[in-house]
Amino acid sequence: MNKNVIIRLSVLLILLGGIFIGLWLILQNSDSVQEAEILERIYRQGNYIEAGIWFIFAGAFAVSAIKSCELIRLHRIVATFTFLLFSLSDIVEVQTGAWWHPWWLFVWKSLCVFSMFCLLMFYLKFR
Repeated sequence: MNKNVIIRLSVLLILLGGIFIGLWLILQNSDSVQEAEILERIYRQGNYIEAGIWFIFAGAFAVSAIKSCELIRLHRIVATFTFLLFSLSDIVEVQTGAWWHPWWLFVWKSLCVFSMFCLLMFYLKFR
């Protein structure tokens, strides 16, 4: 790893550590009802943030598909739809409260992860 990567990862770890310490301090000064509300809010916002990240990945694959040749374009289009569907599944997860319930959400997420794994294997084979 080069120096820039180490610096970025260090800054990320420091920020995450600060967030966790701040949450711990907040939870120490609250009762159990407030703790449950705070954790629920963190869960919801975290899933929306995660959905946004997968949506950005889908957009990046879509832009990359425009600039690619035939076989790679197909790979990037499949990746675009996979990440877009995975992003939408995170939004549905916020509404249902769990990634494994209802059963069809679990199947949906499993198919997306399987598709991502297949896309990775394709990429490693043809890079």
